[in-house]
Amino acid sequence: MVFKTLFAFLTLTFLSACGASAASSDAATQAWMNNPPSDTSKHFYAVGYGATQKDAKSDALATISAKISVNVASSFSSSVSATRQGGDENILAETKNEVVSKSKNIEYTDVKVEESYNDGKQWIVLVEVDRDVLFATYERKLAQIDAKIKTEWDFYKKAGFFEKIKLSGTINKYLKETDSFFPLLHALKSNYDDTKYTSRYQEYTKEMRQAKNDLVFKITSDANSQTLAALVKSELSAQNVTFNDRNYNVHIDITTKAKMKKYPSTNKEFANLTFALRNTVIKATDRGGNVVSSVEYKTKEGSSAGFEDAIARTGKYEQKIKQIGIFPFITGN
Repeated sequence: MVFKTLFAFLTLTFLSACGASAASSDAATQAWMNNPPSDTSKHFYAVGYGATQKDAKSDALATISAKISVNVASSFSSSVSATRQGGDENILAETKNEVVSKSKNIEYTDVKVEESYNDGKQWIVLVEVDRDVLFATYERKLAQIDAKIKTEWDFYKKAGFFEKIKLSGTINKYLKETDSFFPLLHALKSNYDDTKYTSRYQEYTKEMRQAKNDLVFKITSDANSQTLAALVKSELSAQNVTFNDRNYNVHIDITTKAKMKKYPSTNKEFANLTFALRNTVIKATDRGGNVVSSVEYKTKEGSSAGFEDAIARTGKYEQKIKQIGIFPFITGN
């Protein structure tokens, strides 16, 4: 009888301890799920949910990215990017939107899953991201692009008038890549010092703008290219470019060869079109007649008004200019 009483007592004690342990475990789980650790100067924290642990981890990282993007938006106005862009509010707003958008797609490394739990319906995880590791990743990316910029700038300093415009396209492309890095680095480390880039990038931008202002164009074309020549001149005028048929330093000559083509079709509207298969060459020479760039565009245009009208249409050219800009269009860069 004593043995049975002792066994019952031990069983109840064990079950009670298990129940207390389970309750304690549930409470701990509820704690990190409902009240994850606050971000610190060293780490970011977030809870994520998903059908798999991987999905839950991605969800948590998206939450961290959203938090970082808020800081990126607030730090943009004082960044190298904003200073380099100058006072054009439209360009600044567009760049800021691009920067904030990119900051939501951060490349994370060394992410730690601190806690994980499956409630039978989904996975729930708590992740920790090391600020210093993330900062070092993007600082390294910035240094790699900066090395490319320095290389291009060495070529730029030795280039002639129009060659500088060609090189400017590449340099500006790299500078644009850095736009998203500076606000992000400031958001990750409030005391980040970007002065080793600031003055240099501002000087690059200033010199490239001056080089563009120093250009004086002369534009000529054959009969097939007159409407395109007018379009090019209009686009360059919008960039405040100067034109002079005598005192120029860049001569743009546009020529177009075209073949007529008709396509049989049961569609009367299409069958009525006359197509021009065009081969357009835009050649740039300096004052001494040296060819500094030559770009070729092969396009096809159709018109119900006939072959000559098809040749003169500029829609395809306009699309290309809108896509890449007028200077890359005439340089092929």
